[in-house]
Amino acid sequence: MSDLSEDQRMDLIETLHEGDMLSNPFLSQYVKLAFETGNFEPLHDYLNAYPQILAIARRNINLARYQNLENPYPYPHQADVREFLSGPFNLGYVNLFDDMFGIYPDIFCMLTMIPGRPGSGKSQFLKYLLIQLLRKKRDFNVLIPDLKGNEYRDLTLFSKNLSVITEKKMALNPLQVPNDMDPRDFLQLFSQVFVGENWLGATSLSIIIKTIDQLYRDRGIFDGSSNYPTMRDLYHVISNLLQGNTSFKYRDILLLVQNRLIPYVADPTFNCQRGIPYEFWWKKNLVLEVAHFSDNVYSFVVSLINGYLYEYYRRRGLTGSKLRTLSIVDEARVLFRIRDAMTFGESFISQLVTRCREVGIAFIISSQETNSFNQTVKSASFTKICFPLTDGTDRDFVKESFGLTEDQAGYVFKLPKHGVAIARYGGYPEPFLLGVPYFKIKKELPTDILKQRMADFYAELDALIKRPAPPAVLKTMETVPPAASALLFFLGKMPFTKKSEMKNAPGFNSAREINKALDWLTNNGFVATEKYRTSKTRKSSYAVIKDKGFKYLGIDGPPGKGSFEHSLYQYLIQQKLLSQGMTVRIEGQIKGSRKAIDVLAHSKETGRMAYEVTLNFHNLLSNIHQDLNAGADKIVVVIRDKTDLDKALAIVASDSTLNMHLERIDFVIIDDFFD
Repeated sequence: MSDLSEDQRMDLIETLHEGDMLSNPFLSQYVKLAFETGNFEPLHDYLNAYPQILAIARRNINLARYQNLENPYPYPHQADVREFLSGPFNLGYVNLFDDMFGIYPDIFCMLTMIPGRPGSGKSQFLKYLLIQLLRKKRDFNVLIPDLKGNEYRDLTLFSKNLSVITEKKMALNPLQVPNDMDPRDFLQLFSQVFVGENWLGATSLSIIIKTIDQLYRDRGIFDGSSNYPTMRDLYHVISNLLQGNTSFKYRDILLLVQNRLIPYVADPTFNCQRGIPYEFWWKKNLVLEVAHFSDNVYSFVVSLINGYLYEYYRRRGLTGSKLRTLSIVDEARVLFRIRDAMTFGESFISQLVTRCREVGIAFIISSQETNSFNQTVKSASFTKICFPLTDGTDRDFVKESFGLTEDQAGYVFKLPKHGVAIARYGGYPEPFLLGVPYFKIKKELPTDILKQRMADFYAELDALIKRPAPPAVLKTMETVPPAASALLFFLGKMPFTKKSEMKNAPGFNSAREINKALDWLTNNGFVATEKYRTSKTRKSSYAVIKDKGFKYLGIDGPPGKGSFEHSLYQYLIQQKLLSQGMTVRIEGQIKGSRKAIDVLAHSKETGRMAYEVTLNFHNLLSNIHQDLNAGADKIVVVIRDKTDLDKALAIVASDSTLNMHLERIDFVIIDDFFD
């Protein structure tokens, strides 16, 4: 060794260094001594005694060079792993020495983003991490809203600290005020979340705030009552506002709000006055099986829970980046959908994730599609783990978001099919490959076994939930497809819509979708298609709600009285008279009289006019006499056609007591009210 030149000595040291051998404490001492004294003999003797050291160093160098030919990601050195990538919860292997990338839980407060195609290993990775989180002692809880249905229930086999709320055990009343929150503050939170996650506008926000404020006042919520309204109550109030409003723009907004409320009314999950207690969201580790939720409902529920948690931690001064609640979002496609912020504003959850770190709320966000991650998520993510992808736009996304070279970005298509990912961690300067340890886990835990395991938890849950006696509306609720339910609710509020005009029903994108929903309702006895003459030349088709449909909706029927045809003609008369500037009421009463007039109209020019729709004649004379006694200035008998006109004239002529009032009695055919 003493015969080696200075350059040869440095080459030797570089070989040991590049081959990752200087981490050996004995070898590093010999190298240090050689540099300090200039005497390389002890190092020479040590290497001669252990020739495998140089052999391993050269092997490591060759392996690294071979790897770089195939893989542009250098392995983190063992010393770097210990310094930068160590923590109590392991994410996967990072080099040839089986060193693990470990992470401290508080790091999750700075968002974790996980893109990857189906079957690439995202779910296995999340389960591998969750098992560690649930098994080790910790001072935070985990929430898993499972939109796939039963993807995560099998984790209960590994941890007794995890509870599963199945679809049938799910009970939520979003209008229930948390015990630790002022109703006025909660009203604002609910309204902001509902508007933000249901894609409504600022005008809708003011309507919802005012409506819930009145509901709370009527029920004494501001005074401490726990008689909470439900989403069904909110729906009925919005529907009543619709009936009493004639402003086209305002009605359009109300219809949109009403449409957004339909999934909540139709879902038994929300048919409770007292649901899962809010303290469960920060006390317990929970899987919420919510595959039955629509995208908007899922986003709303997840956002409301985390919005409450944010307020809960903030009010208690629990600030600082200490992990308190970790949410696993396995469907970023739904929760962080990209939308037109100019039209709908930014979603509530997108605003929340930028502030959650300060109170210790964390999100691990996973998706099959890179466009699921909006700019907020990309910018705020401290840890990014990309499993194999297959689309060119995905490659561009990863290159930009992960800060990769051209070769590194291209390698996203060369990753093994399963279990290997590209990692970009804010605590380490370079991207690296991450190998997720393989472990076998039972794919699905049967519901009957789950019930046995959750028996004590379900007993606790049932004791806390308060459900009303199920109204008739709920008997068939689970059997009605969402589209059919939406159309039926629309018909309940707009019963006089022709089939040809149903294309305007909110929530449908095509006539084909409407026809499919209408066919289902007809075939299952909720509606019947009937034709009535509403023009001078031909009959129009209407979807007439039957008794089964009214029971489902929990309403008595359309405005007016008698048959659908009778109510339809009352409606047509009302619309015609309103267009003429008259004040009009269906089933109106003249002051001082209890007689309900089919259509009561008034103007300065005409006085009080009573319109009586006459489809049969047994009560014609009685109606005329009662209207005269009530003080009607004019009585208009409305009949179907000229044949019925002759009958009506003959009946009135047969009553001699009406002779003195004939100038106040008129007869018209319904055609006069057709456009």
